[in-house]
Amino acid sequence: MARPGPLSRSRLRLAAVYLLVIGVILYGAGLGMFGLLMRSNWSALEREVETLAGTLHDSLKPLLPAEAKPSPQLAAVLPGLCLVGSPCQPAPSLVPRHAVSITDPERFYLRLLDPRGVLIAHSPGSPKVKAERPGPAWTVVAAPGGERFLQYSIHLHHSHTPAHPGANAQELDWGYLQIGRSLSGLDAERQRLWWATQTIVVLALLVAGLASWWLSGLAMRPLLAAYRQQEQFTADAAHELRAPLANLLAVVEAHKTQLSADPLAGERALAVVYGQGQRLSRLISDLLLLARLDGPEAGAGLQSCSLTQIARDLLEETSEGASIAEVQLRLQGGDDDLNVLGVESELYRLVSNLLLNAIQYTPSGGEVVLSLKREGSHGLLEVQDSGIGITPADQQRIFDRFFRSDPGRSRRQGGTGLGLSIVAAIVRRHRGAITVRSDGHSGSRFTVTLPLAANSPGLPVPR
Repeated sequence: MARPGPLSRSRLRLAAVYLLVIGVILYGAGLGMFGLLMRSNWSALEREVETLAGTLHDSLKPLLPAEAKPSPQLAAVLPGLCLVGSPCQPAPSLVPRHAVSITDPERFYLRLLDPRGVLIAHSPGSPKVKAERPGPAWTVVAAPGGERFLQYSIHLHHSHTPAHPGANAQELDWGYLQIGRSLSGLDAERQRLWWATQTIVVLALLVAGLASWWLSGLAMRPLLAAYRQQEQFTADAAHELRAPLANLLAVVEAHKTQLSADPLAGERALAVVYGQGQRLSRLISDLLLLARLDGPEAGAGLQSCSLTQIARDLLEETSEGASIAEVQLRLQGGDDDLNVLGVESELYRLVSNLLLNAIQYTPSGGEVVLSLKREGSHGLLEVQDSGIGITPADQQRIFDRFFRSDPGRSRRQGGTGLGLSIVAAIVRRHRGAITVRSDGHSGSRFTVTLPLAANSPGLPVPR
């Protein structure tokens, strides 16, 4: 079984990181929403119990007997409660409009305690919980069967009117009232919400996992393209380096085996070795130049360069090679001085490569025209030839490294296949653009657009 490649492993790790981040966010959001819902339900229960406790306190205050103990007076006030020490026989129906009748025995229980915290009365069927002196107002108690109750404790007061006439009624501490609210419904709701949250989070994570894999694929596309381009570049570079090296070794081996005393044969061998060495040197120089152009820009080396003067100089320098190839060179335009902010040596290389490429692919009797003109704040440099043309398929790859429309012609004339790649890199470095047009049968036109420097003649002066 084949092991996954480095890019597949990188995509898997990237998708895992995406999923981990999204999972933490989703799980945190789910837990937060779960906590908010439970807190809202808990607050609603507390408000409900507080309201009930306040209602009971206000209803019982004027009716409570003077002493907090099980007594017939207390039983008359609260006929629906069971007194401690007496048989608990719940009434068939509670007294109409009595305060105790507003409680639901299936959800609530009531307990009355004396000031020492001793139980004196409780609602029928209330759970048997340990009677303790009331402490905090809110507590959670558990019945022997495991059911939980939210218990609220408040002081009970009763109204006392002094015997002498004209005295105001007084409120005296009577004992404690405890109201318990069953939490079985809340616990069941908590379980439902918990499992619903887990299910939603798991389903969301599954969707997020698919989305993470897709997003990681999108993020890896440029890297994959660069990786494949690098692989292709490595293979092409190895091939280009292997050919001259093989020629060098073949010449040296042939010269060693023949051991000819003919000086002309030795000179021819040396000439071949020198030519292949020159080709290797040009290839290595071009590779180093491309590596430098692909690196960070060096702003300190920028200066105002005359694109017009560079074009005229190179037209003169390449005229001899054009004459040998029987190709006519001509300059069109060039009356304006187009100044470009850049590196002069790189601009020389840009124009030189375009001219040499045009001469190389133009047959004898053809023509190469170098045009210069201004368009707004940009300068246009065009090189048009009457050569063999470039097919639409080759136009898509013409600026790729080591790509040749006619490999045989390029190698015979000493080309490395990097000339137009260097041109494209220099144009990008100078924040310009380059395009190519050809009908695929005859002639090609390369157009370079470069931003002009601020001191270029003809540009409007900013106020």
